[in-house]
Amino acid sequence: MMMRKKQRFGAALATVLVLLPMMTPVAQAKTISPVDQLIAPHEASYGFYVDNYKANTKQNTTPSTNPAYGLLNNFSKYWSPVKGQLDPAFLNQNTAIAAKITQNRTSAEVTRSLSYSLISGLGPYAKAFIKNANAQTDYTTVPTEPQPATTPYSKVKWADPNSKLGDMVKLVELTRGSYGSTGVPKNTFKYKRPYKLSKDVLPNPYLVNVMAASPKDGDFDFPSGHTTAGFETGEMLAYAFPERFQELVTRSSEMGYDRILAGRHSPLAVMGGRMFGTAVTASVLNDPANRDIMKKAYQEAHSNLLQSSPLVNAQDDYSNYQENQKNYRYRMTYGLPQDGDSNQAMRVPKGAEVLLETRLPYLSANQRRAVLATTGLPSGYHLLDDAEGWGRLDLFSAANGYGQLWDTTKVNMDATKGSFNAHDTWRNNIGGTGQLVKQGSGDLTLNGNNTFKGGIQVTNGQLDLNATNAAGQGNVAVKGGTLTTNTAAKLQKGYQQSKRGTLALTVTKATAMKIRGQAKLAGTLTITNAKSLKSHQVLLKFGSVKGKFAHVKGLPQGWHVKYHAHSLELVRG
Repeated sequence: MMMRKKQRFGAALATVLVLLPMMTPVAQAKTISPVDQLIAPHEASYGFYVDNYKANTKQNTTPSTNPAYGLLNNFSKYWSPVKGQLDPAFLNQNTAIAAKITQNRTSAEVTRSLSYSLISGLGPYAKAFIKNANAQTDYTTVPTEPQPATTPYSKVKWADPNSKLGDMVKLVELTRGSYGSTGVPKNTFKYKRPYKLSKDVLPNPYLVNVMAASPKDGDFDFPSGHTTAGFETGEMLAYAFPERFQELVTRSSEMGYDRILAGRHSPLAVMGGRMFGTAVTASVLNDPANRDIMKKAYQEAHSNLLQSSPLVNAQDDYSNYQENQKNYRYRMTYGLPQDGDSNQAMRVPKGAEVLLETRLPYLSANQRRAVLATTGLPSGYHLLDDAEGWGRLDLFSAANGYGQLWDTTKVNMDATKGSFNAHDTWRNNIGGTGQLVKQGSGDLTLNGNNTFKGGIQVTNGQLDLNATNAAGQGNVAVKGGTLTTNTAAKLQKGYQQSKRGTLALTVTKATAMKIRGQAKLAGTLTITNAKSLKSHQVLLKFGSVKGKFAHVKGLPQGWHVKYHAHSLELVRG
């Protein structure tokens, strides 16, 4: 009897042991979606920059121990401080671009007060910032003659951390620790400045004495410290005041361009400065110790000290969106060749999503990572294909929303929170196979020539189609909230509107919304711009129609809509 019990127990135990390897993974495994896999961070030899940013010290002198050195170590593929040029053709091209820029300049600016000069990116708000942050500079005009060789950097502090906008100032200065220094990579690579490599690089005429007096050793090109500081300052100000996000990052890129213009740096040095400055900024913003100052800086920027200050005016050197976009994108590569592997998937560095936290506040952290992943620069450019992905981040494009929708993308905007939660515009041409679901009380505008195939669903708030193909290539369903258009929007498939939904059309000569498939109608049709009404004007064209709008609003007395097999028109009388 005892033997049978032992046999039964042994058989049961064997069954458990057989099942456990199959059952345990099911119980413990975490399902990772395809999108999560695409946005998962890639670890570099130094780890993740945001985790180890304070390891940029003089004591750490290898790519695996110093994150600044490791981040920029692709430079060692074509330059060695011992062997010299490893890729002469490419490095000569880098110098030639610098020479061309200096030869074609029409004016030059002495840019020594680094942080102060970024204030111009605030545009209409710059005057309020200067006053309420006690911002100062001792370089207010371009010199009329070459400066002495001993000309110092700015003697005054760019802004006062104890001023009314002190928290904004403190936020910028969080990047000023030793971890933001370019010293280690500069003194490791020891790459000469471009004007020392070629006589074709023409120094800024006001800096010729300063540059001629620079030491032969210890004064190097790569990476640009001024550009690093420019991106740190611009991106920090953009975090606090995201209403000027694209203008500020454009001004940051211009800081780097000015360094080439002056003959002080090469394109590669400036590109490295952008990478380094962005990594430092993201690291500081990810540090839990800084969350309080980040919150206070944002609140200050949106008070009557800046956003609603009576000092706000119309002056804006960065009001031309197309020009800003063109300049920023050019300055990412400066026309250097894309002759590496152009098929690498985009990588999003750990923590980089914080850079969009205030610009796209209605998206989750993973959604912001997806935005960065779908708007990044293609691979294959020298230097920029670093292990984590800092070099390929395109923050200007990322501020315009998604570049692709990979899956069902729910956008929940709470208008009561104000700013971009209340209204935002996506300017990118959005592709992909995913669906856009508009939720929440806020208003989202689509401005792009979109091709995403998963369709649109509106459940609340408002979605504006502000371009002919803004709706993409899928079905459109308005289950609640409002779909608006003031253009001849084209819907490539069907349209369905429930009784809780509203279609708002602004009547113009080219208003007619075209629906290639079936239009299933219910709910409300709202007509705006009623002064432009014309009898028998077509509002909707469709392949077929089922149902009718329950309510039509906005029409003057005596007007109504008339349904036909393939259209809906306005009729008077």
